[in-house]
Order: sequence, then C-alpha cells, then structure tokens
Amino acid sequence: MELRDWALRILSADTLEEKLLDPGDLTDENPGPPVHFNEPIRPVGMGFHKRSKEQKLPPFQLHGSGENRAICLHRFAGHELLAVEIMAYALVAFPDAPKAFRKGVVHTLKEEQSHVKLYIKRMEELGLRFGDLPLYRHFWNHVPHLTSPIRYVSVMSLTFEMANLDFAPLYGKSFSHFGDTESAALMGKILEDEIRHVSFGYRWLLRFKNETEKPWDAWVSSLTPLLNPKRAKGFILYEEHRKMAGVDDMWIQQLKNS
Repeated sequence: MELRDWALRILSADTLEEKLLDPGDLTDENPGPPVHFNEPIRPVGMGFHKRSKEQKLPPFQLHGSGENRAICLHRFAGHELLAVEIMAYALVAFPDAPKAFRKGVVHTLKEEQSHVKLYIKRMEELGLRFGDLPLYRHFWNHVPHLTSPIRYVSVMSLTFEMANLDFAPLYGKSFSHFGDTESAALMGKILEDEIRHVSFGYRWLLRFKNETEKPWDAWVSSLTPLLNPKRAKGFILYEEHRKMAGVDDMWIQQLKNS
C-alpha cells in the first residue's frame, strides 16, 4: 500500500478498525500534493466534545477505584487516537519532507496505533468501553499552525509526547501503588516508546533548524500560539527520561525553569 493512501484512509475512516489498520508493507513512491484537513472523520460515537473544566481526570488519591483508573486510561487512549490522526495528517500535509523523516513518522504512527489497542484492552478489563466517555479535539486545535515539519515535531514530539515522559511514570506509579500491576506495566510500555518518539523529534529538530539557532530557541519559535514550554512537562520533571531521548542538558534546565 502507498503511504499516502494509508494516511488518507486513517483520516477518512468512520470505524475504529480502519483507524487502527495495519497496512502491511508500505511504499512511498507517490506522495502526491499536500492535503489539509481541519479535522478527521470519526467513527459514530467518537466525535469531538467540548471539554468543560469539570471533566478532569480522577485525582491520584482516588486511583484505588478500578473505575477511576479506567477513566484515566480512556483519556489516554483518546490522546493516542488523536496522535494517530495527527501523524497521518503530517504524512499528507508534508509530502516533500525527507523520506527518512516520513519513514520515522510511519514507525511512530504504528506504535501509537498499538497504544490505542493496549489501552482499550486494559480499560475493557476494568469495565469501560472506548467511546463510552467524551473524546476531545485537543491536538487538532493546533493543526492550523502545523505548517512545516519542524512545527510538527515541535508540537507533537517535543511538547505533547515529551510531557508524557513525566505523566506516564506518574500514573504508572500511582496504579502500582493501588495494586494494579497490569495498568502500571502498560504505562511503563508507553514511557519506553515515548522516549524513542521524543528522540526522533529532537534529532529532526536539529536537522530542520537554522545552523546558528539554539535547539531550545528553534523549538520555542516553532510552537503554536496555543502552547508554551510548560506544556512539555508534568508537575514532576523526570530529567533522566529526557537524557535517554538525547535531549541536551541545557534544554532540560531551561524546561525546568520555564
């Protein structure tokens, strides 16, 4: 299957199975002209809701309830599905990006698909079906500003995925504290993959930026007006996870101080 066709199928899919389709072998011989979406087609019952301030995740002290842990996993699965769609969008929006970059996005997208499946499996074991709770537009709010590959990696890899270097272990530790080793192991798997995804974004930021520009400055200048550096971290910052992703010490210190 052509990479472009697969990405368009994901963006136009009205079933979850199609969103999570394993395409088998992919070719990238006909990337075609750029295609832009304001938002994807969604399966019935999985459209976007407007999020109210009251719709927060259950606090950590209430994770002893399986229902509350499932609610957390549902939100995380929603984020992963958004990531699948945004990565598919990057493939059709930037057909002239380097082939190696596009291949890396494909690899990350496939891992995000697997994350959705893992979250769904675990939340169903806890008694909750995907789509039973509201899903939000979130990442798609930033799409009008994703006008180049460097902006894509700055927003997705180095902001939202980088923040997960903190949130995944925080939730994993909480789930483990309440004896849910299965959900804790899942968060460990997510962390492991996100470290690679951040590494991918950081390496391509270094390639895309101007030679005289510092990595931090290139990242900040490529964020959308809806974002600031604080969005790339949790309320506890795990320096070691960023070091494992190859992020330099100066960046980490600037993020700590932001």
